[in-house]
Amino acid sequence: MEKEKYWGKLIKYHRQMQGLKQDDLAIGICTASYLSRIENEVVMADENVYTMLFERLGIDFIAEQKQVKQVNMQLENFYEKLLSNQTLNDLEFNDLVSWQSNELHQTLQLRAKLVYIRYLLSLDHLKEAEDQLQKIETFISWQQDRDTQMYIGTSTYFYLSTMKYTAILEREDKLHLRHLLLTTNQFELASYDYHLAFAAHRAYAFQQALTYIERADQSFTHFYKPLFQLKLYSMKGVILNALGRYGEAMKEFEAGMNLLSHVQEIQTARQYSSLMNNIAFCFESQGDYERAQQHYQKANDYLEDLHTVVNWMRASYRANDFEMLSLLFDRYPQDRFSLGHHLYQWELLSMALHLEEHTLERLQDIARRAFIYFDEQNHLELILFYAPLWATFYERLQAYKPASACYRRAFKASEKSRCLLSH
Repeated sequence: MEKEKYWGKLIKYHRQMQGLKQDDLAIGICTASYLSRIENEVVMADENVYTMLFERLGIDFIAEQKQVKQVNMQLENFYEKLLSNQTLNDLEFNDLVSWQSNELHQTLQLRAKLVYIRYLLSLDHLKEAEDQLQKIETFISWQQDRDTQMYIGTSTYFYLSTMKYTAILEREDKLHLRHLLLTTNQFELASYDYHLAFAAHRAYAFQQALTYIERADQSFTHFYKPLFQLKLYSMKGVILNALGRYGEAMKEFEAGMNLLSHVQEIQTARQYSSLMNNIAFCFESQGDYERAQQHYQKANDYLEDLHTVVNWMRASYRANDFEMLSLLFDRYPQDRFSLGHHLYQWELLSMALHLEEHTLERLQDIARRAFIYFDEQNHLELILFYAPLWATFYERLQAYKPASACYRRAFKASEKSRCLLSH
C-alpha cells in the first residue's frame, strides 16, 4: 500500500461523517490517542492498521485508494495544461467543479480548488480567484508539499495578473519560496522563474530579472513545450534590451522567430505580433526609429493592438514622420483607448505634433496630469522621453521655470533607473 500522508485525513473525514468517536473506531486496532495522531498526520501507521481502520469504516480501501490516485493524476494533468496555456474541455471542467465538493478528503478538495483558481485566472476572473485564494490560504502548510507548491504558482500568477510585481519579488526575497518548488517538476520550476523574471523586469530590476530568466532557461530542458520556449526567448530578449545589450537581445528575438517559423502549432497572429513589437522596441531603444516604425507596423498588421499602435505613434514622432503620425491619429482617435498610459501618450503626442496650438496653460495641463500618472505607475521610460521633450516646448515659450522642473523630473527618473539597474 502506498502510505500517503493524507490517509489519516480520509479516515477522520469518514469517521466524522458516520458520527463515530475515536474510541469507537480505534477499539481493538489501536489506542484512541494513536488514532488521533494518525488523523492529524503526526505519525504514519503500519499498513495493517490502515487496512483495519478502513474495513471498520466500511470502505473498500483498494477502490478508495485507486480513486484518489486517479483523481490526483487528473488534477496534475489539468494543472499542467493550464500552465501551458491550454484550455480545459467541458468534461474536464465539470470534473474539476465536482471534485471540490464531493466526498473526497480535504487534501484533494484543496488541490481541486487550487487548480480551479488557476482556471479562473486563465479566464481573467480575477475577483473570484482572489476570493478563493484568500479562503484557502489558511490551509497551506508552507512546506515542501504539493498543495503549497500549487498555491505558490497560482498565487504568483494572480499577482502577475493584477500587476503586483513588487509583491511577488518581496515575497520571494522574504520567504524563499523557490526552495519549496525544488521537488516539483522542472517545467513548473521554470514557469515560476519565468514569472519572477517578468515581475522583476516590470519593477525595473533588470539584472535580477536576467538572473531569474537564466534560471528558467536552465530548468527548462528536455520538454517539448514550444510556446513556453518562445516566451523564454522573448522575455530574455526584452530583459537584455532593457540592459542595453541590444545585440544579445536581437539574437533571442531571432531565435524566437526561427522557432515560430518551424512550429505550426504556435503560429498565431498574437505570437507574431508580440515578437515583432519586441523587435521594434529594440530598434527604438537604439535610436533606429525608422526600423522601429516598420516593425511596429508589421506587428499591428499581424494583430491590431492598441499598445503597439501607441508605440508606433511614438516611434513615428521620434523619426520626424509627422505624416504617418497624422494618419495614425486619424485612424485611431482618442476614444479608442482606455488604459491610462495609452491615453496620456496619445494626448502628449497630439500636442507635440501641433506646435501652433502650444500655450503655457495647455502644456502645463497635460504635463501635470500625465507626469503624475507616470510617476504613480512607475513608468520611468515614459518620463525619460516625454519630460525632456516638454522642457523644450516650455523653452520655446521662454517658460524656463517649468522647463527646469521637467529636466529635474527626468533627472530623478534617470537616477532611479540607474539605481535599479545597479542591483
